[in-house]
Amino acid sequence: MREWMNVKFCQTAGWGKLILAACLAVVALLCVPLARAQQEDEEQKGVDSGNYNVKQSVEFGGRFTNFTGNQNTYKTLVNLQDGPRLLNFTAEMRSLNHHGSLFDRLYFTNFGYGGDPNNVSRLRINKNKWYDFNAQFRRDVNFWDYSLLANPLNPIAPAFANAPAGFTPIIGISPHLFNVRRRLSDYDVTLLPQSRVRFRLGYSRNVTAGPAFSSVHYGTEALLLEDTSNTVNSYHFGVDFKLLPRTNISYDQFFSYYKGDTGISDQNRLFSVVTAAGPTVPVDIGVSLNAGANQPCSATFLGAPNPPGTIKPTCSGYFAYGQHGRARTNSPTEQISMQSNYFRKLDLSGRFSYTGGDMLVSSWDSAFAGLESRTNLRNGDTFGPVSGRHVNTTADFGVTWHVTGNFSVLDSFHFANFRNPAVFNGSLCDFFATSMANLATAFTSVATLPVQCTVPAGVTPGITPPTHSTSSAPDVAIFTSALFLKQEEETNLFSLEYRVNSRLGARAGYRYRSRTIARSDVESGTFVFFPTNQNARALPRPFNTLTCPAANNLADGTCVITPPPDISTDSTDIHENSGLVGIWARPVPEWRISFDTEFMKADNTFTRISPRQFTEYRVRSTYQPSAKISVSGSMDLVENSNNVPEINNLQHSRLYGLAAIYEPNAKFSIEAGYDYSNIFSQILICYTSSTAPAGLSKCPGQTVLVEQLSTYTNRSHFEYADVMYKPLKRLTMRLGASFTGTKGTALAAVLTPNAPPGTLNSNYYKPYGGFDFRIWKGVTWKTYWNYFGYHEDQSLAIQDQFARRNFRGNMATLSLRYAF
Repeated sequence: MREWMNVKFCQTAGWGKLILAACLAVVALLCVPLARAQQEDEEQKGVDSGNYNVKQSVEFGGRFTNFTGNQNTYKTLVNLQDGPRLLNFTAEMRSLNHHGSLFDRLYFTNFGYGGDPNNVSRLRINKNKWYDFNAQFRRDVNFWDYSLLANPLNPIAPAFANAPAGFTPIIGISPHLFNVRRRLSDYDVTLLPQSRVRFRLGYSRNVTAGPAFSSVHYGTEALLLEDTSNTVNSYHFGVDFKLLPRTNISYDQFFSYYKGDTGISDQNRLFSVVTAAGPTVPVDIGVSLNAGANQPCSATFLGAPNPPGTIKPTCSGYFAYGQHGRARTNSPTEQISMQSNYFRKLDLSGRFSYTGGDMLVSSWDSAFAGLESRTNLRNGDTFGPVSGRHVNTTADFGVTWHVTGNFSVLDSFHFANFRNPAVFNGSLCDFFATSMANLATAFTSVATLPVQCTVPAGVTPGITPPTHSTSSAPDVAIFTSALFLKQEEETNLFSLEYRVNSRLGARAGYRYRSRTIARSDVESGTFVFFPTNQNARALPRPFNTLTCPAANNLADGTCVITPPPDISTDSTDIHENSGLVGIWARPVPEWRISFDTEFMKADNTFTRISPRQFTEYRVRSTYQPSAKISVSGSMDLVENSNNVPEINNLQHSRLYGLAAIYEPNAKFSIEAGYDYSNIFSQILICYTSSTAPAGLSKCPGQTVLVEQLSTYTNRSHFEYADVMYKPLKRLTMRLGASFTGTKGTALAAVLTPNAPPGTLNSNYYKPYGGFDFRIWKGVTWKTYWNYFGYHEDQSLAIQDQFARRNFRGNMATLSLRYAF
């Protein structure tokens, strides 16, 4: 009766579900005197049954949450929700004499089921000398929606004249939101694990499915829905040979098959446009909405007598967009490896692998219907097959010569070569008009076209040429795009290690790395320009310097041009030389400290942010004056530079860490730590901007682009502490917290003051506390509280006015664990 009254009081008090959770914890403690007397804590021994010792444990409970603020940010960073949970279930069976009938050991564990974003099951079964089987299943909920990613700096709603009531720019979510489920399965078995010849079999499956957002630009940025669907199936067969003492030779065969069935479509048609027939048709005007900058056009919305939300038909907009292509790849890989210390003073290891994979997209298609006002594109379709191949060869060899007990010589060599040729045999069909209110004109030419284009529905072919602008693309094209990428790398590391005595040792080495990165692009095609402006319309890149001849080559004024293939190739050779030095010392038995450094210099780079000079210093230290106290520290300093004219790239990363553990006895312990990071980078960039600061110089060879030194800084502090206290044998209490604070700057804050800093200026608090109470042998009640508080330094930016990303709240987890 007393327990029921306590629960009833808490329920009727109206303090919410978190108070109810606390009441349940109190009830658990009130029930303790009615429980059987507790025995001494002891290791879980299990139950003997036949030839097996059986151990099991199950922890079942529930979570109660109460959060305010931006729920999408909370789901991105935490995503733990209300409801009952199977927090853990474990079962183990072990043969007492190692001669079980079907197995000698079985271990099965699970956690996270019932609603958590991560569910895991693991199974291990083995039979002495016969087999060893491992299986794992994992389900992950990958939710990502940080509203600043790809979100335009839209002005507030009143800037749109005649906008519909309640209209706000699309800033509450990220236009690149990601919300998929991953299901991963792994199965591996080793046959005859202790014999001289053993066999290994494996299978893995990775399925990713769910919705995501992306964007595409046809005059305006459309918000697209990606129906993500990707599957990878991998098969593995291997055999190990141990025919010589201390020597193992392995052969492995892998088969990997990928299926990509992701489809993309526009389902964001929130407004309408009046067509030639009179009715309004849904239309997507994109996410970049700025009336002052004529995005998607000036005076976007029409007034009365049109319905609210009706846009001008000459704006850029989408009636429909779709993209799909069933991608299929297969990648067989053969690998042979060896490890041996057959010779007492010589350790040898090596590996060689070869992959020859094929990729095919039988029918890639990208179709657009709407209007791109700059080019007058009304309907467009680009389609065709894509094929490619991936060839990868890698080889590694390492040798260690133990000259004496204190002196060793090491050398390792790595070779890698991959080649990726790919071809797209594409066709393009474009139809043009000056307004979404009009259907595109389908011109019937007297010429025999190089490709048969499908005329859009409702369009009657005629002899009137389409209305093009000088920016209009070809009306019809057949083209081939053949791309090739290759990289070859050789790396050799030679080092010496010398141990002076038990308190001092040193190592020194030299690394040489050579890379060749080659690319080629072969473009060819036949392009058809129907009359009107065809002599002023340029071909697509890389033929954009060409136009149709003044004297059109067909009687009706159509121009058909087949330029010579455009072939571009380039190759980059990079040679790197590095020196490595390290030393470790143990001044006293309780203290060990090590120092390592590497200096690298390269004669070339492949990207602007790749370093020509690289320096890293690492320090690691541990100090344990007694079994009760342990202190560790680390420092990692990295300096990069590619400081050549027109790049001026400098980078540094400085990481410091300190941690300590104090455990005077089994009843009390405390652990605390602190990490600090300082990241900086700068590089010259070129861009167009009407709001660029005065005094900027022009980019070399440009008349409209300006040059700016782009800088980025990030300083982050992370602290944590955890305290454990056992005032009673039955009771274990924990209290702790972690804090992450970040301050930083980026170029966007200089160019656009309205741009919010986001995570560059944010704090993340996570205190927690709770207890484990052992009611009787094998039965433990657990109550834990967590607080999550994410706070950004909100600015006056428009995104912050409409969709703040801060959140805070409490979570209680109650559970009961039973083990025997």
